[in-house]
Amino acid sequence: MRQRLLAILISFTVFFSALLLADELKLKADAPTLYLVKSGDTLWDIAGLYLQHPWLWPRLWKLNPQVSNPHLIYPGDELHLQFDADGQPILSLTSQRVAASRSDTSQVQHQAPVSTAIKLTPQVRRIAKADKAIPAVALAAIEPFLSEEQLISEEELASLPYVLGGKDNVKNAVSGHLLYVQGELEPTQRYGIYRQGEVYEDPQSGDVLGYEAVLLAEAKVLPSALVDEQQISRIEVQKSRREVKQGDRLIALPSQSVYPDFFQLRSPESVVSGVIVDSASEWREFAKGEIVLLNQGQNARLQPGHLLGIFRPSPSVLNFGDTPSYPEDSDKLQRILHEVAGSADKMPIELVGQLMIVKVSEHSSFAMILRSEQPVRVGDLIGNL
Repeated sequence: MRQRLLAILISFTVFFSALLLADELKLKADAPTLYLVKSGDTLWDIAGLYLQHPWLWPRLWKLNPQVSNPHLIYPGDELHLQFDADGQPILSLTSQRVAASRSDTSQVQHQAPVSTAIKLTPQVRRIAKADKAIPAVALAAIEPFLSEEQLISEEELASLPYVLGGKDNVKNAVSGHLLYVQGELEPTQRYGIYRQGEVYEDPQSGDVLGYEAVLLAEAKVLPSALVDEQQISRIEVQKSRREVKQGDRLIALPSQSVYPDFFQLRSPESVVSGVIVDSASEWREFAKGEIVLLNQGQNARLQPGHLLGIFRPSPSVLNFGDTPSYPEDSDKLQRILHEVAGSADKMPIELVGQLMIVKVSEHSSFAMILRSEQPVRVGDLIGNL
């Protein structure tokens, strides 16, 4: 059954990817001809104003030659919707700051003395923008998750430093408690204190993807202590969410510099076929903004910013004569015919949402749901758009 499902998904994603490459840009009926970029906008939100399929925005976007980076647009910039000679839509940008710079240069030329031998020619002078560029996807929506959600291998788990005990005989430590740790710690590194949670298995292959690491608190590294010629690491518990116990593990928290200032949305270069394993909220159904765990990672050449679709097979139908029914609603005769004739008729696989990869491990990755046409569930398929 797993092999059959995987084969269906692979054939579908290849077909859908080929279809998309040949597809034309489809503008929304109410797409604005002029849009003024506001603080708080993201490129994904703006693309959704213009396109029925926002992930195609790079094909719509045309860079004004006065602007050095098409992914850096700022509050106050104007976006213009136009059409080329072939009737294809083009979204161009007019930078208010560049326009102001041009005006200033022209004014300098006009005020130059007539008697001077120096001839000034109007030129565009690029000015560094003081405002922060709008992100493709807001990092603020993802940043808290980057430390909270960790998936580690059994080998990594065994090698992590762990809590030995505390200055006082406290079984459940919270913020302010001083604890001793078995293992060497970097004095300038920030650490999170984690506890092993659920073991995640690949629902398609049955392999172990990793162990959930549940964030309990943060740890400030203190100068180590020397006991019987042995160095004992010392930490102070900070920002505790749950009580810390003996045996809890320490993991270095990722520096924000390892993540891009904004996630550049793009399609994977290879065909991706996988499934949603779990969600951060552990709810049965979830929607936009939820963080989900996938059973594909570096093995599928996934990277942060890759955009994937969420797909769901429609329910199969028993179709005997002119009275089709779902298997659970069929009568006794239909069930007998089904057992004799074989499997029910398969229905199409439909797109129910899109997600963006935000953190990647060897055989798994975490992603954020950017859009959902209906509630997303654990077990939904993921693949190329």
